[in-house]
Amino acid sequence: MAASTGTLPAALIVVLLISGAAAGRAPPGSSPLVTTCMEGPFPAHCVRDLGPRLIDIQTALASASPRGAQIAGIPGQVDFSSLVAVAMEAATEAGAVACTIFEGKLPGFNNTVPDFKKCLDNCTVTMKSAMKKLHGATAAMKMHAHKVAETLANRAIVDVSSCTLSCRTLTGDVRVVLETTLVEFQKMLRIAVSFISKLKPKPAPGAPPAPPLH
Repeated sequence: MAASTGTLPAALIVVLLISGAAAGRAPPGSSPLVTTCMEGPFPAHCVRDLGPRLIDIQTALASASPRGAQIAGIPGQVDFSSLVAVAMEAATEAGAVACTIFEGKLPGFNNTVPDFKKCLDNCTVTMKSAMKKLHGATAAMKMHAHKVAETLANRAIVDVSSCTLSCRTLTGDVRVVLETTLVEFQKMLRIAVSFISKLKPKPAPGAPPAPPLH
């Protein structure tokens, strides 16, 4: 079933997930996640690719500490910071695959083909640059520097967009693999950026607490 969800319309995914929850199960991407993902870009990818990651983290934390819900939210609910974190994790994994290809470490790709060489000449540099920015964005998120994280993530997207353009004339398996990884990288980061913008800023250390609302 999991492999087939990639081709299902988002509305059908919503129906299937809500039906599963109603039957007493709490599948990855239960209705709160679906609702949240619909607020950002690529909602089907958000539900399918990030839902399982998020609920795995929440379940593991809940099993290890009574404070698990404070760290990543209650299993089945949505914590924006955790959603951003798993989106960045997914982008990192896709970027690592692309870097492996561009560094010539993946067997089966002929680096001497002219179109591939043009692609490599640009992407070997830009992909490394994008990954550095992604790592920086991840570190910024840990320090609650949301604007810095958003800026770096957007710059990483620009780097990979440039790489994608230089590889557009490729054909065959190499094009399929690269398109898949580069598109996944950008989609996951666009999801992350969308939800970074929804995060409330953390008070600066030593700042007085906000007055209660009346």
